Amino acid sequence: MVDIFKEVRERLNMEDVARHYGHKPNRAGFIRCPFHQGDRTASLKLYPGGRGWHCFGCNQGGSVIDFVALDLGLSPLDAVKRLNMDFALGLPIDRRQTPAERREAEQAAQRRREVADTYRAFDQWRTDTINKLNACFREAHLLQISSLDRLTEREALALPKPSRASKVKQSAPTWLASCWGAARQS
Repeated sequence: MVDIFKEVRERLNMEDVARHYGHKPNRAGFIRCPFHQGDRTASLKLYPGGRGWHCFGCNQGGSVIDFVALDLGLSPLDAVKRLNMDFALGLPIDRRQTPAERREAEQAAQRRREVADTYRAFDQWRTDTINKLNACFREAHLLQISSLDRLTEREALALPKPSRASKVKQSAPTWLASCWGAARQS
Protein backbone atom coordinates (compact mmCIF):
# COMPACT_ATOMS: atom_id res chain seq x y z
CA MET A 1 0.00 0.00 0.00
CA VAL A 2 1.15 3.52 -0.78
CA ASP A 3 2.08 5.81 2.12
CA ILE A 4 -0.15 8.67 0.97
CA PHE A 5 1.24 11.15 3.49
CA LYS A 6 4.78 10.57 2.27
CA GLU A 7 3.67 10.73 -1.38
CA VAL A 8 1.92 14.08 -0.85
CA ARG A 9 4.94 15.55 0.98
CA GLU A 10 7.29 14.39 -1.80
CA ARG A 11 5.14 15.47 -4.75
CA LEU A 12 4.08 18.94 -3.64
CA ASN A 13 6.16 22.07 -3.27
CA MET A 14 5.30 24.23 -0.25
CA GLU A 15 5.32 27.50 -2.24
CA ASP A 16 3.00 26.09 -4.92
CA VAL A 17 0.54 24.91 -2.28
CA ALA A 18 0.60 28.27 -0.48
CA ARG A 19 -0.02 30.10 -3.77
CA HIS A 20 -2.87 27.73 -4.61
CA TYR A 21 -4.63 28.57 -1.34
CA GLY A 22 -4.24 32.35 -1.78
CA HIS A 23 -0.97 33.16 -0.01
CA LYS A 24 1.66 35.06 -2.00
CA PRO A 25 5.23 34.48 -0.82
CA ASN A 26 7.77 37.24 -1.26
CA ARG A 27 11.12 36.65 -2.99
CA ALA A 28 12.63 35.26 0.20
CA GLY A 29 9.76 32.77 0.61
CA PHE A 30 7.95 34.51 3.49
CA ILE A 31 4.21 35.08 3.87
CA ARG A 32 2.07 36.67 6.56
CA CYS A 33 1.14 33.94 9.01
CA PRO A 34 -2.55 33.02 8.78
CA PHE A 35 -2.37 31.19 12.12
CA HIS A 36 -1.81 34.09 14.52
CA GLN A 37 -3.20 37.62 14.84
CA GLY A 38 -1.28 40.85 14.38
CA ASP A 39 1.25 39.67 11.82
CA ARG A 40 2.15 42.97 10.14
CA THR A 41 5.23 41.63 8.40
CA ALA A 42 5.76 38.25 6.81
CA SER A 43 6.96 35.87 9.53
CA LEU A 44 6.10 32.47 8.06
CA LYS A 45 8.94 30.96 6.01
CA LEU A 46 8.07 28.53 3.19
CA TYR A 47 11.00 26.24 2.58
CA PRO A 48 11.67 24.96 -0.94
CA GLY A 49 10.74 21.46 -2.00
CA GLY A 50 9.25 19.18 0.60
CA ARG A 51 10.92 20.84 3.57
CA GLY A 52 7.72 22.47 4.85
CA TRP A 53 7.27 25.74 6.70
CA HIS A 54 7.92 27.53 10.00
CA CYS A 55 6.41 30.67 11.52
CA PHE A 56 8.86 32.69 13.60
CA GLY A 57 5.98 34.62 15.22
CA CYS A 58 3.86 31.79 16.66
CA ASN A 59 6.58 29.11 16.43
CA GLN A 60 4.40 26.67 14.48
CA GLY A 61 5.67 24.63 11.60
CA GLY A 62 5.33 21.41 9.70
CA SER A 63 4.79 19.86 6.31
CA VAL A 64 2.53 20.75 3.40
CA ILE A 65 -0.18 18.60 4.97
CA ASP A 66 0.05 20.41 8.33
CA PHE A 67 -0.17 23.79 6.58
CA VAL A 68 -3.34 22.88 4.67
CA ALA A 69 -4.88 21.20 7.71
CA LEU A 70 -4.35 24.31 9.87
CA ASP A 71 -5.22 26.77 7.10
CA LEU A 72 -8.49 25.07 6.16
CA GLY A 73 -9.37 23.63 9.59
CA LEU A 74 -9.13 20.00 8.47
CA SER A 75 -7.79 16.79 9.95
CA PRO A 76 -4.51 15.57 8.41
CA LEU A 77 -6.32 12.83 6.46
CA ASP A 78 -8.88 15.31 5.14
CA ALA A 79 -6.04 17.68 4.21
CA VAL A 80 -4.40 14.85 2.23
CA LYS A 81 -7.70 14.14 0.47
CA ARG A 82 -8.10 17.84 -0.33
CA LEU A 83 -4.55 18.12 -1.68
CA ASN A 84 -5.06 14.93 -3.69
CA MET A 85 -8.18 16.43 -5.25
CA ASP A 86 -6.92 20.02 -5.72
CA PHE A 87 -3.58 19.04 -7.27
CA ALA A 88 -4.88 15.97 -9.18
CA LEU A 89 -2.28 13.71 -7.61
CA GLY A 90 -4.29 10.58 -8.37
CA LEU A 91 -3.34 8.91 -5.10
CA PRO A 92 -5.46 5.95 -4.02
CA ILE A 93 -6.81 7.21 -0.72
CA ASP A 94 -9.41 4.47 -0.25
CA ARG A 95 -8.04 1.81 -2.64
CA ARG A 96 -4.86 0.53 -4.22
CA GLN A 97 -3.49 2.45 -7.19
CA THR A 98 -3.28 0.65 -10.55
CA PRO A 99 -0.03 0.86 -12.56
CA ALA A 100 -1.77 3.01 -15.19
CA GLU A 101 -2.99 5.42 -12.51
CA ARG A 102 0.49 5.57 -11.01
CA ARG A 103 2.06 6.41 -14.40
CA GLU A 104 -0.59 9.05 -15.06
CA ALA A 105 -0.10 10.56 -11.60
CA GLU A 106 3.68 10.62 -12.06
CA GLN A 107 3.31 12.29 -15.47
CA ALA A 108 0.94 14.89 -14.00
CA ALA A 109 3.36 15.53 -11.13
CA GLN A 110 6.22 15.91 -13.63
CA ARG A 111 4.17 18.43 -15.64
CA ARG A 112 3.42 20.39 -12.45
CA ARG A 113 7.11 20.43 -11.55
CA GLU A 114 7.99 21.66 -15.06
CA VAL A 115 5.40 24.43 -14.86
CA ALA A 116 6.65 25.43 -11.40
CA ASP A 117 10.27 25.41 -12.65
CA THR A 118 9.26 27.55 -15.63
CA TYR A 119 7.48 29.98 -13.34
CA ARG A 120 10.52 30.20 -11.05
CA ALA A 121 12.82 30.72 -14.07
CA PHE A 122 10.55 33.48 -15.38
CA ASP A 123 10.43 35.12 -11.96
CA GLN A 124 14.23 35.02 -11.78
CA TRP A 125 14.51 36.48 -15.31
CA ARG A 126 12.05 39.23 -14.39
CA THR A 127 13.99 40.07 -11.24
CA ASP A 128 17.30 40.11 -13.14
CA THR A 129 15.84 42.35 -15.86
CA ILE A 130 14.43 44.79 -13.30
CA ASN A 131 17.81 44.89 -11.54
CA LYS A 132 19.59 45.57 -14.87
CA LEU A 133 17.13 48.37 -15.71
CA ASN A 134 17.59 49.90 -12.27
CA ALA A 135 21.36 49.82 -12.79
CA CYS A 136 20.91 51.50 -16.19
CA PHE A 137 18.76 54.24 -14.69
CA ARG A 138 21.26 54.78 -11.86
CA GLU A 139 24.14 55.08 -14.34
CA ALA A 140 22.12 57.40 -16.59
CA HIS A 141 21.31 59.56 -13.58
CA LEU A 142 24.99 59.66 -12.58
CA LEU A 143 25.94 60.49 -16.17
CA GLN A 144 23.43 63.31 -16.18
CA ILE A 145 24.76 64.66 -12.89
CA SER A 146 28.40 64.31 -13.97
CA SER A 147 27.73 66.19 -17.22
CA LEU A 148 26.62 69.16 -15.12
CA ASP A 149 29.86 68.96 -13.12
CA ARG A 150 32.01 69.09 -16.31
CA LEU A 151 30.76 72.54 -17.26
CA THR A 152 32.81 75.37 -15.92
CA GLU A 153 30.99 78.20 -14.25
CA ARG A 154 31.67 80.46 -17.23
CA GLU A 155 30.24 77.86 -19.67
CA ALA A 156 27.20 77.30 -17.51
CA LEU A 157 26.47 81.03 -17.28
CA ALA A 158 27.00 81.48 -21.02
CA LEU A 159 24.32 78.91 -21.88
CA PRO A 160 20.75 80.09 -22.17
CA LYS A 161 18.49 78.34 -19.66
CA PRO A 162 16.50 76.05 -22.06
CA SER A 163 19.49 74.91 -24.13
CA ARG A 164 21.57 74.20 -21.03
CA ALA A 165 18.89 71.79 -19.82
CA SER A 166 18.51 70.17 -23.24
CA LYS A 167 22.31 69.79 -23.60
CA VAL A 168 22.49 67.99 -20.28
CA LYS A 169 19.53 65.74 -21.10
CA GLN A 170 20.75 64.78 -24.59
CA SER A 171 23.51 62.43 -23.50
CA ALA A 172 21.64 60.55 -20.76
CA PRO A 173 18.70 59.21 -22.85
CA THR A 174 21.08 58.17 -25.64
CA TRP A 175 23.24 56.31 -23.17
CA LEU A 176 20.15 54.81 -21.48
CA ALA A 177 18.87 53.48 -24.80
CA SER A 178 22.21 51.76 -25.47
CA CYS A 179 22.24 50.36 -21.94
CA TRP A 180 18.69 49.03 -22.36
CA GLY A 181 19.72 47.37 -25.63
CA ALA A 182 22.59 45.65 -23.82
CA ALA A 183 20.29 44.55 -20.99
CA ARG A 184 17.81 43.05 -23.46
CA GLN A 185 20.53 41.08 -25.25
CA SER A 186 21.89 39.44 -22.09
